[in-house]
Amino acid sequence: MAVMACADGGYPRELARHPLLEKGKFEQLHRNEIIETRPHTLHFGGFQIHKEHSHVLRILNTSPASLRVSVIGPATKEFRMSFDKKGLLAPGMSEDVTITFTPHEWKYYYDTVKVFCGDLAENLVVPIHAYPSVNDLSLPRIIDFGRVAIGTRKTRTIPLSCKIPIQFEYEITVLEDHPDFEVSPLLGAIPADGAAEVVVTFAPTRHRTSRVELRFNLSQFDFDPVVVSVVGSCAPDLLRDEILQSAQAELDVEAAHARQERMAATVEKLKKKKGRGPVQVRPPTFALEVSEHTVDGVKVPASRCDQQATNFVLNQTAGKLPLKDLFTFIREQREGMKTLQREQAGKAQEDVGGLEAAVLADEDEDKQALELRFEMQYREVDKSDRDKELKSTAARGEEQPSKEVVEQCHAAHRTRHGRLLQRRMEADAGRVDSVLHHAHAAVPSSYKPAAAPSWDENANDTFSVRLQVIDRFLRAGARLLMRLRASKRSRSLREAMRAA
Repeated sequence: MAVMACADGGYPRELARHPLLEKGKFEQLHRNEIIETRPHTLHFGGFQIHKEHSHVLRILNTSPASLRVSVIGPATKEFRMSFDKKGLLAPGMSEDVTITFTPHEWKYYYDTVKVFCGDLAENLVVPIHAYPSVNDLSLPRIIDFGRVAIGTRKTRTIPLSCKIPIQFEYEITVLEDHPDFEVSPLLGAIPADGAAEVVVTFAPTRHRTSRVELRFNLSQFDFDPVVVSVVGSCAPDLLRDEILQSAQAELDVEAAHARQERMAATVEKLKKKKGRGPVQVRPPTFALEVSEHTVDGVKVPASRCDQQATNFVLNQTAGKLPLKDLFTFIREQREGMKTLQREQAGKAQEDVGGLEAAVLADEDEDKQALELRFEMQYREVDKSDRDKELKSTAARGEEQPSKEVVEQCHAAHRTRHGRLLQRRMEADAGRVDSVLHHAHAAVPSSYKPAAAPSWDENANDTFSVRLQVIDRFLRAGARLLMRLRASKRSRSLREAMRAA
Protein backbone atom coordinates (compact mmCIF):
# COMPACT_ATOMS: atom_id res chain seq x y z
CA MET A 1 0.00 0.00 0.00
CA ALA A 2 1.36 3.40 -0.98
CA VAL A 3 1.80 6.00 1.71
CA MET A 4 0.96 9.65 0.98
CA ALA A 5 1.16 12.07 3.86
CA CYS A 6 -1.10 14.76 2.29
CA ALA A 7 -3.10 15.54 -0.82
CA ASP A 8 -0.18 17.14 -2.73
CA GLY A 9 2.18 14.26 -2.06
CA GLY A 10 4.04 15.79 0.91
CA TYR A 11 3.57 15.09 4.60
CA PRO A 12 2.56 17.51 7.37
CA ARG A 13 5.37 19.84 8.36
CA GLU A 14 4.31 19.73 12.02
CA LEU A 15 5.15 16.02 12.27
CA ALA A 16 8.72 15.47 13.39
CA ARG A 17 9.16 12.07 11.73
CA HIS A 18 7.28 9.89 9.29
CA PRO A 19 6.15 6.54 10.71
CA LEU A 20 7.79 4.58 7.89
CA LEU A 21 11.17 6.12 8.68
CA GLU A 22 11.29 4.08 11.87
CA LYS A 23 10.70 0.75 10.10
CA GLY A 24 13.95 0.58 8.15
CA LYS A 25 17.07 2.22 6.81
CA PHE A 26 17.19 4.22 3.58
CA GLU A 27 20.72 3.81 2.16
CA GLN A 28 20.37 2.06 -1.20
CA LEU A 29 20.81 4.26 -4.32
CA HIS A 30 19.41 3.97 -7.82
CA ARG A 31 17.88 0.44 -7.79
CA ASN A 32 17.22 -2.75 -5.90
CA GLU A 33 15.66 -6.12 -6.75
CA ILE A 34 12.16 -4.78 -7.52
CA ILE A 35 12.28 -1.05 -8.43
CA GLU A 36 14.58 1.50 -10.07
CA THR A 37 14.71 5.32 -9.87
CA ARG A 38 15.49 7.51 -12.85
CA PRO A 39 17.50 9.64 -12.35
CA HIS A 40 19.18 8.32 -9.26
CA THR A 41 20.16 11.89 -8.18
CA LEU A 42 18.29 15.17 -8.74
CA HIS A 43 20.32 18.33 -9.42
CA PHE A 44 18.88 21.85 -9.35
CA GLY A 45 21.95 23.69 -10.65
CA GLY A 46 21.97 27.36 -11.61
CA PHE A 47 18.66 28.21 -9.94
CA GLN A 48 17.09 31.64 -9.56
CA ILE A 49 15.70 32.74 -6.22
CA HIS A 50 11.94 33.23 -5.75
CA LYS A 51 11.28 31.10 -8.83
CA GLU A 52 9.99 27.55 -9.09
CA HIS A 53 12.14 24.82 -10.64
CA SER A 54 10.84 21.33 -11.34
CA HIS A 55 12.30 17.91 -12.04
CA VAL A 56 10.51 14.61 -12.68
CA LEU A 57 11.56 11.49 -10.78
CA ARG A 58 10.44 8.23 -12.39
CA ILE A 59 10.05 5.08 -10.25
CA LEU A 60 10.03 1.95 -12.44
CA ASN A 61 8.80 -1.54 -11.47
CA THR A 62 11.51 -4.01 -12.56
CA SER A 63 10.10 -7.05 -10.76
CA PRO A 64 8.01 -9.77 -12.44
CA ALA A 65 4.99 -9.07 -10.17
CA SER A 66 2.73 -6.11 -9.49
CA LEU A 67 3.41 -4.01 -6.40
CA ARG A 68 2.53 -0.79 -4.62
CA VAL A 69 5.05 2.02 -4.11
CA SER A 70 5.42 4.06 -0.90
CA VAL A 71 7.17 7.41 -1.45
CA ILE A 72 8.29 9.73 1.35
CA GLY A 73 8.83 13.33 0.15
CA PRO A 74 11.46 15.93 1.11
CA ALA A 75 11.58 17.25 4.65
CA THR A 76 12.56 20.90 3.93
CA LYS A 77 10.12 23.63 3.01
CA GLU A 78 11.96 24.60 -0.21
CA PHE A 79 11.13 21.23 -1.82
CA ARG A 80 7.65 19.93 -2.58
CA MET A 81 6.53 16.63 -4.05
CA SER A 82 3.43 15.88 -6.12
CA PHE A 83 2.28 12.90 -8.19
CA ASP A 84 -0.88 11.12 -9.40
CA LYS A 85 -1.28 7.89 -7.50
CA LYS A 86 -1.75 4.94 -9.85
CA GLY A 87 -2.17 2.31 -7.15
CA LEU A 88 -0.87 -1.10 -8.16
CA LEU A 89 2.09 -0.94 -10.60
CA ALA A 90 2.28 -3.70 -13.16
CA PRO A 91 5.71 -5.03 -14.24
CA GLY A 92 7.41 -2.50 -16.49
CA MET A 93 5.13 0.40 -15.45
CA SER A 94 6.42 3.53 -13.72
CA GLU A 95 5.26 6.23 -11.34
CA ASP A 96 6.20 9.86 -12.17
CA VAL A 97 6.90 12.08 -9.16
CA THR A 98 7.37 15.85 -9.66
CA ILE A 99 9.82 17.60 -7.30
CA THR A 100 9.36 21.40 -7.16
CA PHE A 101 12.08 23.60 -5.73
CA THR A 102 11.52 27.24 -4.67
CA PRO A 103 14.68 28.85 -3.24
CA HIS A 104 14.78 32.12 -1.31
CA GLU A 105 18.53 32.46 -0.69
CA TRP A 106 21.73 32.01 -2.64
CA LYS A 107 23.07 28.91 -0.88
CA TYR A 108 23.41 25.18 -1.17
CA TYR A 109 20.29 23.05 -0.46
CA TYR A 110 20.10 19.32 0.21
CA ASP A 111 17.23 16.92 0.74
CA THR A 112 16.15 13.39 -0.19
CA VAL A 113 13.20 11.45 -1.57
CA LYS A 114 12.78 8.01 0.03
CA VAL A 115 11.07 4.95 -1.43
CA PHE A 116 9.85 2.35 1.09
CA CYS A 117 9.94 -1.26 -0.14
CA GLY A 118 9.19 -3.11 3.10
CA ASP A 119 10.38 -6.70 3.35
CA LEU A 120 10.58 -7.17 -0.46
CA ALA A 121 13.90 -5.36 -0.95
CA GLU A 122 16.20 -2.67 0.36
CA ASN A 123 14.70 0.80 0.70
CA LEU A 124 15.86 3.41 -1.87
CA VAL A 125 16.91 6.99 -1.36
CA VAL A 126 17.19 9.70 -4.09
CA PRO A 127 19.46 12.64 -3.08
CA ILE A 128 18.41 16.17 -4.10
CA HIS A 129 21.11 18.82 -4.62
CA ALA A 130 20.33 22.48 -5.29
CA TYR A 131 23.21 24.87 -5.73
CA PRO A 132 23.99 28.16 -7.48
CA SER A 133 26.23 28.09 -10.55
CA VAL A 134 27.97 30.41 -12.95
CA ASN A 135 25.26 30.82 -15.55
CA ASP A 136 27.19 32.80 -18.15
CA LEU A 137 30.38 30.73 -18.38
CA SER A 138 31.26 29.61 -21.93
CA LEU A 139 34.78 28.35 -22.52
CA PRO A 140 36.09 27.68 -26.03
CA ARG A 141 37.39 24.20 -26.70
CA ILE A 142 40.12 25.42 -29.08
CA ILE A 143 41.95 28.75 -29.17
CA ASP A 144 43.87 29.22 -32.41
CA PHE A 145 46.38 32.07 -32.63
CA GLY A 146 46.94 31.45 -36.35
CA ARG A 147 50.31 32.39 -37.81
CA VAL A 148 52.44 34.74 -35.74
CA ALA A 149 55.78 36.22 -36.82
CA ILE A 150 58.86 35.22 -34.88
CA GLY A 151 59.96 37.76 -32.27
CA THR A 152 56.42 39.17 -31.84
CA ARG A 153 53.70 38.58 -29.23
CA LYS A 154 50.01 37.93 -29.62
CA THR A 155 47.49 37.89 -26.78
CA ARG A 156 44.05 36.33 -26.40
CA THR A 157 41.68 36.97 -23.47
CA ILE A 158 39.27 34.36 -22.03
CA PRO A 159 36.40 36.13 -20.17
CA LEU A 160 34.94 34.50 -17.03
CA SER A 161 31.73 36.21 -15.92
CA CYS A 162 29.16 35.56 -13.20
CA LYS A 163 25.62 37.00 -12.97
CA ILE A 164 24.73 35.93 -9.46
CA PRO A 165 25.80 37.54 -6.16
CA ILE A 166 28.17 34.70 -5.23
CA GLN A 167 31.92 34.53 -5.76
CA PHE A 168 33.42 31.47 -7.46
CA GLU A 169 37.04 30.45 -7.38
CA TYR A 170 38.70 28.98 -10.44
CA GLU A 171 41.89 27.03 -11.06
CA ILE A 172 43.73 26.41 -14.32
CA THR A 173 45.90 23.30 -14.62
CA VAL A 174 48.43 23.06 -17.44
CA LEU A 175 48.15 19.52 -18.78
CA GLU A 176 50.62 20.00 -21.67
CA ASP A 177 53.06 22.87 -21.34
CA HIS A 178 55.03 24.74 -24.00
CA PRO A 179 57.64 27.47 -23.51
CA ASP A 180 56.15 29.72 -26.19
CA PHE A 181 52.84 30.12 -24.28
CA GLU A 182 52.19 32.07 -21.11
CA VAL A 183 48.93 31.82 -19.13
CA SER A 184 48.07 34.16 -16.27
CA PRO A 185 46.61 33.98 -13.72
CA LEU A 186 46.38 30.26 -13.01
CA LEU A 187 44.40 30.83 -9.79
CA GLY A 188 41.76 33.42 -9.08
CA ALA A 189 38.15 34.20 -8.29
CA ILE A 190 35.19 35.36 -10.32
CA PRO A 191 33.62 38.24 -8.37
CA ALA A 192 29.93 38.31 -7.59
CA ASP A 193 27.97 39.91 -10.43
CA GLY A 194 31.27 40.60 -12.14
CA ALA A 195 33.84 39.17 -14.53
CA ALA A 196 37.46 38.06 -14.56
CA GLU A 197 39.89 37.57 -17.42
CA VAL A 198 42.50 34.95 -18.18
CA VAL A 199 45.23 36.17 -20.55
CA VAL A 200 47.00 33.74 -22.88
CA THR A 201 50.12 35.09 -24.62
CA PHE A 202 51.89 33.44 -27.56
CA ALA A 203 55.49 34.52 -28.28
CA PRO A 204 57.08 32.12 -30.81
CA THR A 205 60.83 31.60 -30.73
CA ARG A 206 61.15 29.10 -33.58
CA HIS A 207 59.43 28.33 -36.88
CA ARG A 208 57.11 25.56 -35.73
CA THR A 209 53.59 24.78 -34.51
CA SER A 210 53.11 25.02 -30.72
CA ARG A 211 50.34 23.56 -28.59
CA VAL A 212 49.33 23.71 -24.92
CA GLU A 213 46.39 22.13 -23.07
CA LEU A 214 44.64 23.81 -20.15
CA ARG A 215 42.04 22.42 -17.76
CA PHE A 216 39.60 24.89 -16.17
CA ASN A 217 37.97 23.97 -12.85
CA LEU A 218 35.47 25.97 -10.77
CA SER A 219 34.52 25.77 -7.10
CA GLN A 220 31.00 24.81 -8.10
CA PHE A 221 29.14 21.69 -7.08
CA ASP A 222 29.01 19.01 -9.79
CA PHE A 223 31.15 21.07 -12.21
CA ASP A 224 32.84 19.11 -15.00
CA PRO A 225 36.36 20.43 -15.74
CA VAL A 226 36.74 21.87 -19.25
CA VAL A 227 39.86 21.11 -21.30
CA VAL A 228 40.91 23.92 -23.66
CA SER A 229 43.53 23.40 -26.41
CA VAL A 230 45.62 26.42 -27.40
CA VAL A 231 47.56 26.21 -30.67
CA GLY A 232 49.70 28.64 -32.66
CA SER A 233 52.20 28.45 -35.49
CA CYS A 234 55.14 30.49 -36.71
CA ALA A 235 56.15 30.66 -40.38
CA PRO A 236 58.89 32.65 -42.16
CA ASP A 237 58.29 35.89 -44.08
CA LEU A 238 55.13 36.78 -42.15
CA LEU A 239 56.27 40.36 -41.55
CA ARG A 240 56.94 40.78 -45.25
CA ASP A 241 53.47 39.44 -46.06
CA GLU A 242 51.88 41.79 -43.54
CA ILE A 243 53.75 44.76 -45.03
CA LEU A 244 52.66 43.73 -48.52
CA GLN A 245 49.07 43.34 -47.38
CA SER A 246 49.09 46.75 -45.72
CA ALA A 247 50.62 48.30 -48.84
CA GLN A 248 48.04 46.57 -51.02
CA ALA A 249 45.28 47.83 -48.73
CA GLU A 250 46.61 51.37 -49.08
CA LEU A 251 46.73 50.99 -52.86
CA ASP A 252 43.15 49.69 -52.84
CA VAL A 253 42.05 52.69 -50.78
CA GLU A 254 43.82 55.07 -53.16
CA ALA A 255 42.26 53.31 -56.16
CA ALA A 256 38.81 53.55 -54.56
CA HIS A 257 39.40 57.25 -53.83
CA ALA A 258 40.53 57.85 -57.43
CA ARG A 259 37.49 55.95 -58.71
CA GLN A 260 35.21 58.13 -56.59
CA GLU A 261 36.92 61.25 -57.91
CA ARG A 262 36.43 60.05 -61.50
CA MET A 263 32.78 59.34 -60.80
CA ALA A 264 32.38 62.80 -59.26
CA ALA A 265 34.06 64.38 -62.30
CA THR A 266 31.78 62.38 -64.59
CA VAL A 267 28.72 63.52 -62.64
CA GLU A 268 29.85 67.16 -62.89
CA LYS A 269 30.42 66.72 -66.60
CA LEU A 270 26.96 65.25 -67.05
CA LYS A 271 25.45 68.12 -65.06
CA LYS A 272 27.07 70.60 -67.42
CA LYS A 273 25.65 68.73 -70.41
CA LYS A 274 22.20 68.59 -68.92
CA GLY A 275 20.75 71.06 -71.39
CA ARG A 276 22.17 69.51 -74.57
CA GLY A 277 20.03 68.26 -77.41
CA PRO A 278 19.02 64.70 -78.24
CA VAL A 279 21.78 62.17 -78.77
CA GLN A 280 22.46 61.16 -82.35
CA VAL A 281 22.05 57.42 -82.64
CA ARG A 282 24.28 55.69 -85.14
CA PRO A 283 23.76 52.15 -86.36
CA PRO A 284 26.35 49.68 -85.11
CA THR A 285 29.15 48.60 -87.38
CA PHE A 286 30.28 45.00 -87.34
CA ALA A 287 33.73 43.84 -88.34
CA LEU A 288 33.74 41.54 -91.33
CA GLU A 289 34.93 38.03 -90.69
CA VAL A 290 38.04 37.14 -92.65
CA SER A 291 37.54 33.76 -94.27
CA GLU A 292 41.21 33.33 -95.19
CA HIS A 293 44.57 35.04 -94.73
CA THR A 294 47.81 34.93 -96.68
CA VAL A 295 51.00 33.42 -95.21
CA ASP A 296 54.17 33.62 -97.35
CA GLY A 297 52.12 33.96 -100.54
CA VAL A 298 49.83 31.00 -99.72
CA LYS A 299 46.18 31.48 -98.75
CA VAL A 300 45.18 29.63 -95.57
CA PRO A 301 41.51 29.20 -94.49
CA ALA A 302 40.81 30.84 -91.14
CA SER A 303 37.74 28.85 -90.07
CA ARG A 304 38.30 25.35 -91.44
CA CYS A 305 40.77 22.66 -90.37
CA ASP A 306 39.54 19.61 -92.31
CA GLN A 307 41.14 17.56 -95.08
CA GLN A 308 39.66 19.75 -97.82
CA ALA A 309 41.30 22.84 -96.33
CA THR A 310 44.61 20.96 -96.06
CA ASN A 311 44.45 19.94 -99.74
CA PHE A 312 43.59 23.52 -100.67
CA VAL A 313 46.77 24.77 -98.97
CA LEU A 314 49.04 22.01 -100.33
CA ASN A 315 47.86 22.41 -103.95
CA GLN A 316 48.81 26.09 -104.07
CA THR A 317 52.00 27.60 -105.41
CA ALA A 318 53.53 30.48 -103.51
CA GLY A 319 52.89 33.75 -105.33
CA LYS A 320 50.11 32.38 -107.59
CA LEU A 321 46.38 32.53 -107.09
CA PRO A 322 44.43 29.34 -106.47
CA LEU A 323 42.07 28.05 -109.14
CA LYS A 324 38.87 29.16 -107.39
CA ASP A 325 40.05 32.81 -107.34
CA LEU A 326 41.47 32.85 -110.85
CA PHE A 327 38.22 33.73 -112.65
CA THR A 328 37.50 36.64 -110.32
CA PHE A 329 41.09 37.82 -110.73
CA ILE A 330 40.85 37.71 -114.54
CA ARG A 331 37.63 39.73 -114.48
CA GLU A 332 39.18 42.33 -112.21
CA GLN A 333 42.28 42.55 -114.43
CA ARG A 334 40.14 43.10 -117.51
CA GLU A 335 38.22 45.88 -115.86
CA GLY A 336 41.45 47.38 -114.55
CA MET A 337 43.06 47.18 -118.01
CA LYS A 338 40.14 48.98 -119.62
CA THR A 339 40.26 51.70 -116.99
CA LEU A 340 44.02 52.05 -117.42
CA GLN A 341 43.69 52.30 -121.21
CA ARG A 342 41.16 55.08 -120.84
CA GLU A 343 43.38 56.96 -118.42
CA GLN A 344 46.45 56.54 -120.62
CA ALA A 345 44.56 57.75 -123.68
CA GLY A 346 43.37 60.85 -121.84
CA LYS A 347 46.83 61.60 -120.46
CA ALA A 348 48.47 61.03 -123.84
CA GLN A 349 46.25 63.68 -125.36
CA GLU A 350 47.02 66.19 -122.63
CA ASP A 351 50.77 65.73 -122.26
CA VAL A 352 53.49 63.19 -122.81
CA GLY A 353 53.82 62.40 -119.10
CA GLY A 354 51.10 59.75 -119.36
CA LEU A 355 53.50 57.04 -120.54
CA GLU A 356 55.87 57.59 -117.65
CA ALA A 357 52.99 57.47 -115.17
CA ALA A 358 51.71 54.24 -116.77
CA VAL A 359 55.13 52.62 -116.62
CA LEU A 360 55.58 53.63 -112.99
CA ALA A 361 52.10 52.37 -112.17
CA ASP A 362 53.00 48.89 -113.49
CA GLU A 363 55.85 48.77 -111.00
CA ASP A 364 53.47 48.26 -108.04
CA GLU A 365 51.54 45.46 -109.77
CA ASP A 366 51.97 41.79 -108.90
CA LYS A 367 54.10 39.68 -111.25
CA GLN A 368 51.20 37.34 -111.92
CA ALA A 369 48.94 40.33 -112.68
CA LEU A 370 51.51 41.80 -115.12
CA GLU A 371 51.87 38.45 -116.91
CA LEU A 372 48.12 38.03 -117.15
CA ARG A 373 47.66 41.58 -118.44
CA PHE A 374 50.39 41.15 -121.05
CA GLU A 375 48.85 37.89 -122.20
CA MET A 376 45.42 39.51 -122.51
CA GLN A 377 46.84 42.39 -124.55
CA TYR A 378 48.71 39.94 -126.78
CA ARG A 379 45.51 37.98 -127.40
CA GLU A 380 43.67 41.14 -128.38
CA VAL A 381 46.41 42.05 -130.88
CA ASP A 382 46.47 38.49 -132.24
CA LYS A 383 42.69 38.50 -132.60
CA SER A 384 42.74 41.80 -134.49
CA ASP A 385 45.40 40.40 -136.88
CA ARG A 386 43.28 37.32 -137.64
CA ASP A 387 40.25 39.54 -138.20
CA LYS A 388 42.20 41.49 -140.77
CA GLU A 389 42.80 38.33 -142.79
CA LEU A 390 39.18 37.19 -142.73
CA LYS A 391 37.36 40.51 -142.91
CA SER A 392 37.80 43.23 -145.47
CA THR A 393 38.23 46.13 -143.13
CA ALA A 394 40.40 49.16 -143.37
CA ALA A 395 43.49 48.64 -141.25
CA ARG A 396 45.25 51.83 -140.58
CA GLY A 397 48.55 51.64 -138.79
CA GLU A 398 49.38 53.51 -135.68
CA GLU A 399 51.02 56.88 -135.84
CA GLN A 400 54.76 56.89 -135.51
CA PRO A 401 55.76 57.99 -132.00
CA SER A 402 57.55 61.28 -131.78
CA LYS A 403 61.02 61.74 -130.35
CA GLU A 404 59.58 63.18 -127.16
CA VAL A 405 57.40 60.08 -126.62
CA VAL A 406 60.36 57.77 -127.28
CA GLU A 407 62.58 59.68 -124.89
CA GLN A 408 59.79 59.67 -122.30
CA CYS A 409 59.46 55.87 -122.59
CA HIS A 410 63.21 55.38 -122.21
CA ALA A 411 63.30 57.69 -119.21
CA ALA A 412 60.39 55.84 -117.59
CA HIS A 413 62.13 52.50 -118.20
CA ARG A 414 65.37 53.79 -116.73
CA THR A 415 63.54 55.15 -113.69
CA ARG A 416 61.73 51.86 -113.19
CA HIS A 417 64.93 49.81 -113.49
CA GLY A 418 66.69 52.18 -111.10
CA ARG A 419 63.95 51.81 -108.52
CA LEU A 420 63.97 48.03 -108.91
CA LEU A 421 67.74 48.01 -108.49
CA GLN A 422 67.45 50.22 -105.39
CA ARG A 423 64.88 47.88 -103.88
CA ARG A 424 67.08 44.87 -104.63
CA MET A 425 70.10 46.55 -103.03
CA GLU A 426 68.11 47.49 -99.92
CA ALA A 427 66.76 43.92 -99.66
CA ASP A 428 70.28 42.47 -100.02
CA ALA A 429 71.67 44.90 -97.44
CA GLY A 430 68.92 44.11 -94.94
CA ARG A 431 69.00 40.32 -95.42
CA VAL A 432 70.17 38.46 -92.31
CA ASP A 433 69.65 34.85 -93.44
CA SER A 434 71.48 32.94 -96.11
CA VAL A 435 69.68 32.21 -99.39
CA LEU A 436 69.88 28.71 -100.82
CA HIS A 437 70.43 28.38 -104.59
CA HIS A 438 70.03 25.03 -106.28
CA ALA A 439 72.36 25.89 -109.15
CA HIS A 440 75.31 23.51 -109.60
CA ALA A 441 78.71 24.88 -108.66
CA ALA A 442 81.67 24.12 -110.94
CA VAL A 443 84.69 22.71 -109.06
CA PRO A 444 88.02 21.52 -110.49
CA SER A 445 88.47 17.81 -111.01
CA SER A 446 91.47 17.81 -108.67
CA TYR A 447 89.40 19.09 -105.72
CA LYS A 448 89.50 16.86 -102.67
CA PRO A 449 87.53 17.63 -99.45
CA ALA A 450 89.57 18.16 -96.29
CA ALA A 451 87.58 15.59 -94.31
CA ALA A 452 86.15 12.48 -95.89
CA PRO A 453 82.51 11.93 -94.83
CA SER A 454 81.72 8.84 -92.79
CA TRP A 455 78.18 7.45 -92.65
CA ASP A 456 78.50 5.53 -89.40
CA GLU A 457 75.16 5.72 -87.56
CA ASN A 458 76.66 4.26 -84.39
CA ALA A 459 79.35 6.95 -84.05
CA ASN A 460 78.95 9.00 -80.89
CA ASP A 461 81.49 11.78 -80.67
CA THR A 462 79.96 14.14 -78.13
CA PHE A 463 83.07 16.28 -77.83
CA SER A 464 83.03 17.16 -81.52
CA VAL A 465 79.35 18.03 -81.22
CA ARG A 466 80.19 20.44 -78.40
CA LEU A 467 82.94 21.97 -80.50
CA GLN A 468 80.48 22.37 -83.37
CA VAL A 469 78.04 24.21 -81.10
CA ILE A 470 80.80 26.53 -79.86
CA ASP A 471 82.05 27.14 -83.40
CA ARG A 472 78.50 27.87 -84.57
CA PHE A 473 78.05 30.36 -81.74
CA LEU A 474 81.36 32.11 -82.55
CA ARG A 475 80.48 32.38 -86.25
CA ALA A 476 77.02 33.75 -85.42
CA GLY A 477 78.56 36.39 -83.13
CA ALA A 478 81.19 37.33 -85.73
CA ARG A 479 78.52 37.55 -88.44
CA LEU A 480 76.39 39.83 -86.27
CA LEU A 481 79.34 42.14 -85.55
CA MET A 482 80.23 42.28 -89.25
CA ARG A 483 76.66 43.14 -90.18
CA LEU A 484 76.48 45.92 -87.62
CA ARG A 485 79.78 47.41 -88.78
CA ALA A 486 78.85 47.07 -92.46
CA SER A 487 75.44 48.66 -91.93
CA LYS A 488 77.00 51.61 -90.06
CA ARG A 489 79.66 52.15 -92.76
CA SER A 490 77.18 51.81 -95.62
CA ARG A 491 74.88 54.30 -93.90
CA SER A 492 77.76 56.73 -93.48
CA LEU A 493 78.83 56.21 -97.09
CA ARG A 494 75.33 56.87 -98.42
CA GLU A 495 75.03 60.03 -96.38
CA ALA A 496 78.39 61.23 -97.66
CA MET A 497 77.36 60.50 -101.26
CA ARG A 498 74.07 62.35 -100.81
CA ALA A 499 75.88 65.30 -99.30
CA ALA A 500 78.32 65.37 -102.22
